[in-house]
Amino acid sequence: MSIYRWLASIILGVFIILPTIVLALLGTEVGSRWVIEKSIHYVPVDISYEQFQGKLLSNFSFKRLNVESESFAYKTKELKIHWQPLALLSGSVTVKNIASQHSEIRLRPSDASSSDDVRPVSVEDIQIELPLAIDIKKLTLSDSLFFLFDAPAQTLDMTLSVKAHTNGVVSLRNLSATHQYMTASISGQSSLSYPFKSSLTSQIRLHSPDYPKLTVDSKFKGNIEKIVANNHFTESISGSVEATVLEPLEDLTWSFSSQWSDNDLTPWLNALGAGNISLAFNGAIAGEGDVKRALVSPDLSIVVNQQPVKIAGEVSYQADAIKLHALKVSSDSDINGDLFVNGDISQLTSEPSFQLTTQWSELFYKPNNLLAKNGEVEIKGSLNNLSIRLSSHLSGVLPTPLNLNAKATLTPSRLHVTELEVSQDRNTILAETTVDWADDISLAANISGLYKGDEVTSDISMRYVDPYLFINKLEGRWGEQSFTVNGALSPGQALYWEVRSNRLDDISTLRGAALASGTIEGQLNQPNFTMHLDTFELNHPDYSKVFLTEPTQVSLNYENMSFSLMPTCLRYKGLKSPLCVELEKTENLLSFDANAQSVPLNVIQALIAPSAPYNLAGKLTLNVDGKVDTNTAELSQLNASINADNSTVEVAEETVTLDTLSLNAETKEQRLAVYLKAAAKQQGLNLDGTLRTDNLSLNSSLSGTAVLRSETLELANLLTPQLDIGDGQASANLRISGTIPSPLASGDIQLNANQVVVLKSGTMISDLTAALNANANSGEFEVNAAGLIGDGNFNIDGKLNLFKRRGELEINGDELLIVDTSDILIEASPEIQISIDKNLVSLSGNLNIPKARITPVELNQAETESADVRLKNEEKKASTFKTQTDLRVSLGEDVRVKALGFSGQLEGGLRITQQPNSPAKGDGTIGVTTGQYEIYGQKLTVERGDLLFNDVPLSNPSLNLRVTRDISSTAGEQRPPDEIGARITGSIEQPELGLFSTPPLPDSTILSYLLFGKPPGSQGDVDNLELQAALLVGGRSTKFLTEGLKETFDLDEVSIDSQTSDVNDTSLYIGKHLSPDLYIKYGIGLIEPTSTFILRYSLSDQLIFESISTSEGQGGDLIYTIEN
Repeated sequence: MSIYRWLASIILGVFIILPTIVLALLGTEVGSRWVIEKSIHYVPVDISYEQFQGKLLSNFSFKRLNVESESFAYKTKELKIHWQPLALLSGSVTVKNIASQHSEIRLRPSDASSSDDVRPVSVEDIQIELPLAIDIKKLTLSDSLFFLFDAPAQTLDMTLSVKAHTNGVVSLRNLSATHQYMTASISGQSSLSYPFKSSLTSQIRLHSPDYPKLTVDSKFKGNIEKIVANNHFTESISGSVEATVLEPLEDLTWSFSSQWSDNDLTPWLNALGAGNISLAFNGAIAGEGDVKRALVSPDLSIVVNQQPVKIAGEVSYQADAIKLHALKVSSDSDINGDLFVNGDISQLTSEPSFQLTTQWSELFYKPNNLLAKNGEVEIKGSLNNLSIRLSSHLSGVLPTPLNLNAKATLTPSRLHVTELEVSQDRNTILAETTVDWADDISLAANISGLYKGDEVTSDISMRYVDPYLFINKLEGRWGEQSFTVNGALSPGQALYWEVRSNRLDDISTLRGAALASGTIEGQLNQPNFTMHLDTFELNHPDYSKVFLTEPTQVSLNYENMSFSLMPTCLRYKGLKSPLCVELEKTENLLSFDANAQSVPLNVIQALIAPSAPYNLAGKLTLNVDGKVDTNTAELSQLNASINADNSTVEVAEETVTLDTLSLNAETKEQRLAVYLKAAAKQQGLNLDGTLRTDNLSLNSSLSGTAVLRSETLELANLLTPQLDIGDGQASANLRISGTIPSPLASGDIQLNANQVVVLKSGTMISDLTAALNANANSGEFEVNAAGLIGDGNFNIDGKLNLFKRRGELEINGDELLIVDTSDILIEASPEIQISIDKNLVSLSGNLNIPKARITPVELNQAETESADVRLKNEEKKASTFKTQTDLRVSLGEDVRVKALGFSGQLEGGLRITQQPNSPAKGDGTIGVTTGQYEIYGQKLTVERGDLLFNDVPLSNPSLNLRVTRDISSTAGEQRPPDEIGARITGSIEQPELGLFSTPPLPDSTILSYLLFGKPPGSQGDVDNLELQAALLVGGRSTKFLTEGLKETFDLDEVSIDSQTSDVNDTSLYIGKHLSPDLYIKYGIGLIEPTSTFILRYSLSDQLIFESISTSEGQGGDLIYTIEN
């Protein structure tokens, strides 16, 4: 029985006494505290706490718990743990909740030491299994501070739910962390045993108030042999990245591909302090490689400050070198074209060596119309000795294209431009420049050459000794233009400068001479500079001198980009008080103030619009002050008052007095209001306009009105001297809305006039009524106009947007008397459509001319100035509008011409087409139905007279003309020929003249019959006298014909002339300028079969070379002109 008692005692001790002791220790607070106190002495870290509460077998907590080790520290105000001991019976350590409040967690750097007796473990040998599963239902860290090494503390809240299974697989139900600027969450599972198979999903959200919001959703899947990551970016950045890593522990290889769409990085740049840059991009980037090589292939569209750029190609790295494989940079914005970059940068880890070439076929800079063609930049060598070569063909910088070639060497202490050549036709400018910064920074340059016949020279020698700038010589000269700078920017010294032009028309639209001089004070290491303007003069040959009343100065601070301009006043002989301007910029605010008192309007007109057909009189008073934000170009304040009351508009003996004429503007409560008033009491004219903005931004909403009432049209009559406007009234009631970028107009405009005469053409418009109406939604006016032109009714209908300069109009009329002068009468029936798109005007439709009379009653002498006479400084004004035409013109049955000895009826039609910047073309025929041509009292019958157009320029139709004369009753005793006449074929540019008769006769005989009705010799010398008289009489009638031919066919000369007193030498001459200096003239004999070729070449303004070649000989002259 003793053995049974012994066994019973053992069972009692194991199952009753031991559990009772364990329960006594762990199931009571006193026992639990004793166990904790004894246990902390055996752990490898320092643990201390202020108070323990609870039981280890259920819930317990620590107050003021500290855990310290060499690399880790944990401190918390309170740690609470709630676990389930009974779960141990099912093989799991289950923790229901762990909560830590007001904690501090520190990670410290530590010295990693390895023990020599530790045997290396292969990764493949790692297999982890747990005797018990560990299940943490919820772990919470709240109000915790994390100290990562020496970085500042970060506040972080964390929640964790995780389970580690006995097979070594960790299931991460959720790990979420909340930072003041970021939240993150991770879930998934991962194996702790080789090959560490994992599948994780994460989300990171950035929500800093200083940066744009960003969300990154990621998925990681794979094992240690292959890892695939998928990342998706949303909110402020939109895109995706897929990356794969293979064999990271052995032969690592990687690849990635990414797609990006419509990403605006401007908010990120603003947050990083680069607020002056806007950046957006989309496209794709792909790459692959290993630890020794990499290949990246971008295909991106980037927009930098509204300038789009595309980048495509390949960039690779291998063997210590970066290679660019036809990297293409394309732009279609202000800079338009493609750049191709090829080459490599080698020896990256030692002394990098460059072999790069950038090429382009065409680069176009739109703002300045600058075109660079066939350009190349080549860079060779190391950073210690780079060789640079540039070549390109440039156009748009100057009226004539130029070639640019440059060669330079660059070392760490010196840039030497050994050759810089700019050539253009016969103009060549050469330069050599050296910049040396071995000790101080010095610049030396020499420029020489020829431009536009004037010598160009410049010498530069300057030195920068920190912080002082010394300019020994900085001067240049081109013809009558020159500048000079010398001196120093150093204490007690200044730079002295002078700019002079004795011939302003070489460099500007002004004429005369100008001079400005002054000094500049300051030091380059200090932000403040002062520029003195001591002298300014402008001498125009037609006006009095404009000059500076007294020296002025500009103070500039480049650190904060502020400046101030002292009151600067200019005086002119006609001003009682000077015109003064004052400017000041502080931080981002520009303040301005300008005033002028009693400025004569005729002086303003003389300077701005000297050729206006009317004269202005009166006084203008101006007071303007305001402030502008230079970053946004938005007004913050504006007060303006412009007044010209009691001013007059005069034409001949007619005068309109504007009793009131003022423009005022003011800002109040961040709103702008503009007021316009004009009144002419005698004419019953009143104009009252108001415009307001909701705020001072450039996108502000607009509201305003404009009311016009005019009981007469006298002012319009004065301002349009080409019209004679009768009685009428005008009114307008407009409302302005929309925004500053997109304004809208609504309301109505009414115009009535009993008579409007176009003086040049004699066109009389009567009973004119016009109305424009628009609603506020579209801002598009409906146009309706009607009236009489002659006895015919016309109407104009369509739509017009005044602000966008777009519109569609249709003009219809029936038998409108559009020209009615003593010389010409034309009736037309138009069916024409006009389309307006900004500066492009398109015309299409039909123009029928049922009736026309061309009967000039007075013709001037044929003698005019020589066709090769040119007016100096004469320039053709470019038209404001470009035209596009597709118009069908048809002649009716009553189109008659009686002029220049010709009397007949015309018929036919043309389709006239024209593209912008191209000559008009015609397709059709204009011919003579019946007609006669009378010269020296003799009538020639026009049997056929056609101008043929076959889609050719209107200036060069084909000719098919045939004239005959009936001489049966004028031939005297001799038997006349059965038929005699002349034909002209070919084209206007290459006419072919032939005479014919039946039976055939010599040309001189035929011409005598045509002109006199008699054979030559029948009247002796009297014929010559009569023919000379005919030329004199014809001189009166040929001027109109030749001038018409010159204008129609763009010729410089069409004339009938004789080089001698012999009438037999009479020829028809046609002349044309082939260039401004080269003029040719060709003559064909009208009586004798002779030809004459004349060439004139202007060697200078005074010296002309002239060569004359005829069928009888040739000669030359040098003609020198002396001007009195």
